[in-house]
Amino acid sequence: MPSILRYKLDQEINLAIKVGATVIEYMPSFMLAYFERAREIGIDIRQTKLRIAIGIGEPWSEANKRNFLAQYGMPYFSWWGSMDLGIMGADCEARSGMHLFADRYIIEVVDPETGEALPDGEEGEFIITALSNQTMPLIRYRPGDVGRMFPYELCSCGRTLPRMSSVRGRVSHLINIRGKKILPLDVEEVVASIDDLAGDYLVDVHKPGEMEKLKVKIEYKPDVQNLKTLKDKVHEAFQLDYGIDSDVELVPKGSLSTGFAFKTARITKTY
Repeated sequence: MPSILRYKLDQEINLAIKVGATVIEYMPSFMLAYFERAREIGIDIRQTKLRIAIGIGEPWSEANKRNFLAQYGMPYFSWWGSMDLGIMGADCEARSGMHLFADRYIIEVVDPETGEALPDGEEGEFIITALSNQTMPLIRYRPGDVGRMFPYELCSCGRTLPRMSSVRGRVSHLINIRGKKILPLDVEEVVASIDDLAGDYLVDVHKPGEMEKLKVKIEYKPDVQNLKTLKDKVHEAFQLDYGIDSDVELVPKGSLSTGFAFKTARITKTY
């Protein structure tokens, strides 16, 4: 971590403690760096007044959210938004989908290749019409986000707003493995569910269009002894969860770190 970043995080951590901050809002990768830096300087996040974490700007796997709750003792809520549209949806305490702010936005879900409208429950590309933008009207705007709308029913939290999935990634990040389309978030679900993996990963898209196997580098924790067993476990998880073959390269923790970047890159193109 660059020294200027450590200095910035140290300032933020000390300020949050000084004012008694109870909520932290960050992109997931930034938030983890914040919490890791707090640990390095001897601060136990569980002993601070922070009680809720809000993530925005990056998708985060359900496995990582569960790990976060177990490690830091606070719930993680996702928001969905953009600089030009504002906040369009948010998790509630029921954890059964994000509530769409339907009084301000009309959301359509379409096939990203054909533009054909998709029914509730099917995953596709979100198209958004903002109802309250005055300075910059946006009609059927396509930010490239991927997800799905849920069939309408009253949420157990009591809110009547329609619900949607968390945004799972971008159309430009779809990876085609023998006709099966996955996103980096799908890779993350596997990585975050295996204890001996350190968390960071990088998908290698080595040719345009369809690939025969998922080619991915994944970091492992320092105390791992049997890399072959771990690699077999990762292969099996991709096969069982997504029905795809994988070419997995395990690398030591820290090998894939590229510094503290805005929106962590999970795909590299090598063709």
